[in-house]
Order: sequence, then C-alpha cells, then structure tokens
Amino acid sequence: MTVTVTITPRRKVVGILGGMGPEATGDLFLKIVRATPATRDQDHLRIIVDNFPQIPDRTAAILGKAQDPGPILEAAARSMSKGGTVEAFHDR
Repeated sequence: MTVTVTITPRRKVVGILGGMGPEATGDLFLKIVRATPATRDQDHLRIIVDNFPQIPDRTAAILGKAQDPGPILEAAARSMSKGGTVEAFHDR
C-alpha cells in the first residue's frame, strides 16, 4: 500500500527523541499539542516521536558506570530525521 499526502506549504517537522523517561516524552508531546494555536486538527505541528527507552543511562555514563549513549543517540536522531518527509512513509 502506498500513501500519498500533499502538504502545502511545506512545514517543518518536530522530532522528539524520547523514551529516556517515557512519561516525560508523552508529557512533552502533550505540552506541544496544547501550546499550538490550532483551530482544527490539520493546523497542528507534524511531530515524530521515537520512544527509545533502551538508550543507555545518561547519568550512569557521566559517572563512568555505563556505556556512552552519545553514538546511539546520534544514530537514533539520524534515523528519525529520515522519517521527516511524508514520502518516507510508504509500503509498510
């Protein structure tokens, strides 16, 4: 199945790399939705959320007790950025 959506004018996409506190990720998403001055569903921002709780603990890494999460965070952000266009969502 191929899905085609035309968005005019092209709008920016918000990416949330979350899950490092899954409830905080949901809270941030809800805050963005509530702060958006939209009068209808289509006026809201496009938001891509990657809820990725398996990223190594950042505090433990700072203390030298866990794997550096930097490379994983970078890879996750790059992967999420590839989903920033509607064309990326097809044949799933």
